[in-house]
Amino acid sequence: MIDIGLLQYFSLAIFYASYLYFIAAPVALWIAVKNRGARRYAVAFFMVITVFAYSRFVEPKILLTAEHDAELVDCFETAGAFRVTVFSDTHNGIFGNAMPIERITKAVNATRPDFVLVAGDYVYFLHPDIFEKKFAAFAEIDAPVFAVLGNHDVGLPGPDLSKPLNEKLSALGVRMIDDEAVKLSNSHFAIELVGLSDEWAGHQDFALLEHPSEMPRLILTHHPETVFLLHAPMPADFLIGGHTHGGQIQLPLITCWVTGICGDNVYGLRNYYGVLVFTTSGTGMVGLPMRFRVPPRIDVLNIRYNACGAQ
Repeated sequence: MIDIGLLQYFSLAIFYASYLYFIAAPVALWIAVKNRGARRYAVAFFMVITVFAYSRFVEPKILLTAEHDAELVDCFETAGAFRVTVFSDTHNGIFGNAMPIERITKAVNATRPDFVLVAGDYVYFLHPDIFEKKFAAFAEIDAPVFAVLGNHDVGLPGPDLSKPLNEKLSALGVRMIDDEAVKLSNSHFAIELVGLSDEWAGHQDFALLEHPSEMPRLILTHHPETVFLLHAPMPADFLIGGHTHGGQIQLPLITCWVTGICGDNVYGLRNYYGVLVFTTSGTGMVGLPMRFRVPPRIDVLNIRYNACGAQ
């Protein structure tokens, strides 16, 4: 077993203690019926613990698919369009309620993308001996899969599992592109895809972006905040990342105030000085074994770009 810290033991305690709901909830309802004086307190207690139970037992098991249309800001020699499915932050590990890769694979295949991008953070204190079992379903994804690692994968925090993750995922047919550029094309699109390694690790290879590109350039990385590090001459058209979990526990005003990440920076599409940025909200959990108002989600991006001079 991988060594875990005090915070993870606390998180596991919450994970297992949550089963007490199935005792506490009927007791609270019984008190509400039998004791008129304590009724309002018993009902309030029941409602509060039921919200916690929903975020622990129900919402993490909901898997949504969301579609988004985007048009690149710049124009190119030829027009094109492609469909890419994106997910991230599966965080398989100490929480048994993390979304299984098998379900994600079925949802991804149902979207019929041109290719698939995975924005890192596969593990949450998962032992390498279990990688083959947990991630085997990656081999069942029909479209080409390109991926990068996230901060939890490279030991920030936790153990550095980058080597066994790269080996296992590559063996399952996933093309790992940390600090690597590849060109993708078919009859209706031609693009350059650049993978940048995790920002927190501090060695992203921005030299990959310094040469001009005649075709649309997409960046895949774990932290969408990487867009703030781009500057001329680093041309890029679209950056895709994860990391935020969409807030994971999305409480109006509170989540924004606590995390400092708000609005489209948490989830969704935004334009940052001509670079389109999409942040996917992930499927797993860290810290607390719960998701609230941010169910696990895969995202489908229908991206098109225009030819210069086209009407």
